[in-house]
Amino acid sequence: MEKKMAPQLLLTAALLLYAGCAMAARRCGDCGSTPVPYPLSTGPDCGDQSYKVRCISGTLRFDTLNGSSYLVTSINPEIQRFVISPASFAGNTCITTDLPSQGIQLNSSLPFNVTSSNTILYLNCTETLLGSPLNCTSTSLCHTYINSTIEAAACGNTPICCTFRAGGSTTSYMIRVRNSGCRAYRSFVNLDYSLPVSRWPDPGVEIQWVSPREPICQSQTDCNDGSNSTCAPDPARAGQSRCFCNAELRWDPISGTCANNVTCQTPGGCDGSKNRAPLIAGITSGVVATLLAGVVGFLVYKRHRRIKEAQERLAKEREGILNANNRGKSAKVFTGKQMKKATNNFSKDRLLGSGGYGEVFKGIIDNGTLIAVKCAKLGNTKGTDQVLNEVSILCQVNHRSLVGLLGCCVELEQPLMVYEYISNGTLFEHLHGLRPGGQGLLTWSRRLSIAHQTAEGLAYLHFSAVPPIYHRDVKSSNILLDEKLNAKVSDFGLSRLAETDLSHISTCAQGTLGYLDPEYYRNYQLTDKSDVYSFGVVLLELLTSQKAIDFNREADDVNLAIYVQRMVEEERLMDAVDPILKEGASSVELETMKALGFLAAGCLEERRQNRPSMKEVSEEIDYILSIVKGQVSEA
Repeated sequence: MEKKMAPQLLLTAALLLYAGCAMAARRCGDCGSTPVPYPLSTGPDCGDQSYKVRCISGTLRFDTLNGSSYLVTSINPEIQRFVISPASFAGNTCITTDLPSQGIQLNSSLPFNVTSSNTILYLNCTETLLGSPLNCTSTSLCHTYINSTIEAAACGNTPICCTFRAGGSTTSYMIRVRNSGCRAYRSFVNLDYSLPVSRWPDPGVEIQWVSPREPICQSQTDCNDGSNSTCAPDPARAGQSRCFCNAELRWDPISGTCANNVTCQTPGGCDGSKNRAPLIAGITSGVVATLLAGVVGFLVYKRHRRIKEAQERLAKEREGILNANNRGKSAKVFTGKQMKKATNNFSKDRLLGSGGYGEVFKGIIDNGTLIAVKCAKLGNTKGTDQVLNEVSILCQVNHRSLVGLLGCCVELEQPLMVYEYISNGTLFEHLHGLRPGGQGLLTWSRRLSIAHQTAEGLAYLHFSAVPPIYHRDVKSSNILLDEKLNAKVSDFGLSRLAETDLSHISTCAQGTLGYLDPEYYRNYQLTDKSDVYSFGVVLLELLTSQKAIDFNREADDVNLAIYVQRMVEEERLMDAVDPILKEGASSVELETMKALGFLAAGCLEERRQNRPSMKEVSEEIDYILSIVKGQVSEA
C-alpha cells in the first residue's frame, strides 16, 4: 500500500509547488559562481529588463549612466541590495580612475539608487568644498584613513578631504568626482567608526534596487501560466499590460513569482484523502467531551485570578512604557477617578472626536490644565495597540511642533492616554470652513508658517529622533492649531520606529486615502519619503484650500494630488491656487505661491528617491517664508 501511495504523494507535491510559484518571470542563470537573483537581468529572456546588469567572463558588472562599469562583489536579494567595487587609485596618485567620467552616476529613471549605508570619503579636494555641508575638518574620518593606509598615502599631500553619509535626496544617484571639487573617493558599507582602519571592510558602494512590479506582457501567452496570472491593462500606465496574479495569489517581487497566500500546514501532507475523516472526527469528539467538564471547572476556578493578574500586568506595562525612555516632558500616572472627574465621567458634551479605534475627550485636571484624553475602545485590540504605540513614540520625542504626552491612566481595562489640549481645532477644519472665521485667519504668511512648523516637526522625527520615526499618517486633520495658530503634529498611533540599518520598513500600507504614498501602497516599503509624499498633499491643501479627496470635483480630479500634478504639466499651476489667496496678493506673494506649488510637486514625485527629504522641505519653506516676511517688513 505504501509503495502505491508514493508516486501519488510525489505528484501532489509537484502540483502544489507549481500552483504556488508559476509566473512569467524567469530568473537568469548564474554568472560564473555568482547567482543572479530576480529581477536582475543579464539577457533579454530573463529577469526584468529594467534591472540590467552584465555577465562578462564569469563576473557580474554594473554599468552607470556615464558609461563606467563596476564589479559586483556581493548580492543580497532579501534586502534587494548589491555592493560594487569602487574605482581604484590611478598609479601612485590621489586620483581615482573614474575621474574622467566624474565618478559613479546612476540613471534616476532606473530602479537603482545609492543607499545611506555608505560612508563616503572624498579625497584630494579643492577649497570650494570647505563651504559645503560635508565634514571637512582636520578631525574628519578621511584623515584617519589617509594616515593609516598605504593605498591612500599619496592623498597625504592634498590636505583637504571630507566625510559624509550617502543616500540623501541629492546623493541617491551619484558619488561625484571632478577637477573643480574632489578628485578621488573611497566608500565603505556599514562602517563601524569605532574600529581601527586595519579592521575596516574592503571599499564598496552599496546599491539598492526598488521592488519590481509584475512582468510586462503583450498577450496572455507572455504570462506563461494562465492559471496563475492574467495579462491585463496596467491601471498605473495607459497602453501597457502586465501579468497580474489571479485571485488568492500575490506578487512576490523577491522571487518574481505569484505566491499562494494559503498554504497547507498539515503534518501528513496535502493529499486530500478523506477515508480517515470519520475516524478522526469520532476520536476528537470523544476526547473533547471527556475533557470539557474538567476544563470548564478549571476555567471557573481560575477566572477571577486571571483577570486580576492581567490587570496588574497591563498596569505595569503601561507604567513601563511611560518610564522606559522618557526624554521629553515628565509624564504622570493618573488614576481612573481623576480622569472621570476631569472629563465629567466622559460626558458626551466633552467629546472632541471619534474614530475606528476610540474616542477623544476634553478634560480639566485639578490644577486647571486643559487636557485631551484618548480612550481605546473596550475590547478593541487594534485600538489598544494604536494608543500604546503612540505613547511609546511620544515618550521619546519632545519638540515644539509635536503634540505633548502628559501621562496615562493604568487602572482601567482600556488605555486612557492624556495629552496637552490644543484649543483651536485642526488645520483641516480651518481650511475647509468647519470653524467660524477659520479660512479668514489663514493668510498666505500664516499658511507658510503652519507649513514650516509642521515640516520642522516631521524633520525632527526623521533626523533627530533615535531611532528615526516615520509618522505614517500625515494629513491636515492631524495638524492641530493653538490659539495663536501655531501648528502641532498629532496622532502617532500608526507611527513606526525605523531600523537604522535598513533603507525601509516592510509593512502593510496604512494611512488615509488621498495622502497615501503610491509607492508605499504598491511595495509595502515604508520610508521617510512616505511622510514627504503625504506632506506634499498637505501643502496642496494649504495652497488650494481644497480637500485631498473630493467627489464634487470632476471624475479625473477627485484626487487633489493628481489634479494639481496635471495642472503643473499643463503649466497652469496658478489656476489651482485658492482665488481668495490670489486676490490682492503682491507679485512677490504670487511668486512664492508658485514656488510652494513646485515644492509640493517635488514631494509628490512617483519615485521616492526623487523626493526631497523633510529637512530639505523645511529649509525650502523657511526660505520662501523669509521672502514673504521680508516684503512685509520693507512695506
